Amino acid sequence: MAISLRDVRSGAIIVLLLGIPLMLLRSTLQDPHHMNGFDRAVHRIGAPLEAGVTYSARWVGSFFERWIFQASMLDDKLRLEEENREHKRELVELAQLREENRQLRRALQMRDQVPEDLLSAAVTGREHSPFFRVVKIDVDRGDDYVRPGMAVLAPDGVVGRINRTHADHSDVMLITDPASKIAVEVARTRCPGILEGLGEDQCRVRIISCDEPVVEGDVIQTSGVDDLFPKGHPVGRVVSVERKVNAQLVDVIPSIRFDRLDMVWVVLANAPEADPRAGQPRARQPARGLSPLH
Repeated sequence: MAISLRDVRSGAIIVLLLGIPLMLLRSTLQDPHHMNGFDRAVHRIGAPLEAGVTYSARWVGSFFERWIFQASMLDDKLRLEEENREHKRELVELAQLREENRQLRRALQMRDQVPEDLLSAAVTGREHSPFFRVVKIDVDRGDDYVRPGMAVLAPDGVVGRINRTHADHSDVMLITDPASKIAVEVARTRCPGILEGLGEDQCRVRIISCDEPVVEGDVIQTSGVDDLFPKGHPVGRVVSVERKVNAQLVDVIPSIRFDRLDMVWVVLANAPEADPRAGQPRARQPARGLSPLH
């Protein structure tokens, strides 16, 4: 079997590669004071090579350590970011619950403070367009208790009135609806007027027969003369005034954020008027019956 030059060259390379480490190992293990010339030459030649190999091994090891450390840091970063997002979601949910609890407390306080006979209702939907502004409500005891025209209130003021009733809900026409008209007055001066909806969460009041000027910031409230809305409930605040010859046109921003309504109250019956004779002494009526025997 013929041996080719390629086989001889491969074998020589293998012997060389195996022999160099063995010679370096042999020279390293020997006592420096008992080395011969060959071992000293191998030691001088192998020392730089050994240092280079050691440095390269350390560099490669350090590189992998940094790579593993960075990978671990990346995993920790991703985990912390996910935890941070989860905490933010929880904070948003807590804020929503806090706002719902605040509104519920205000609604319950309103039920205790308002003398009118009220019935709670949950807002279940909204329908807004340039031509109508309506919210849908689900009455607590069923829609058989309500009828069109009944006033609807919220803790911040007047919402609107029942427009239509259905089997499963009732439609409330908001005060901003162009078809809505409410008897109101300026809380500061008691100047009467009619509030009309303009859509887009804005109203206008036409005030006549009043010498007192309306100013920006005045509160507009229900006057009660229409027998629909109880007297004294806030409607909105004046943002601009246009004075005419015989009237004042007042732009009003509603006191209620209709997009945040969750719960409202339907006025079933207005509070009875105060008895003008309350607190006054009354004459004693003569007793009626059988006269005493003598």
